[in-house]
Amino acid sequence: METPTPPMPSLTILPETGPPKTLALYPGQNLLQAITPAGRDTITALCGGGCICGTCRVRVVDGDPGPMGEREAQLRRQLAITDPAIRLACQTHPPGPLSVAIIKPR
Repeated sequence: METPTPPMPSLTILPETGPPKTLALYPGQNLLQAITPAGRDTITALCGGGCICGTCRVRVVDGDPGPMGEREAQLRRQLAITDPAIRLACQTHPPGPLSVAIIKPR
């Protein structure tokens, strides 16, 4: 008897205006990889997801974003990001459903 495949976690993007957008989050995929196909104008990532620029910031509204790695923690310190709800999409691998608001760079 086959073991049923667990459902993929969902990623819900909460825009400033308009309805939320829910996307599938595939195993091993980071938030940036999940969000980018939804439209290039949805999120900014000047370094392309290399954890160098910090422009792919999201605010976690609901759910567990997963543990923070050392690269993300180091860049957050350099950029003086102290709010624990703000994460870098290129480094965030949530283990389950997650809702985020995208923070546009100034």
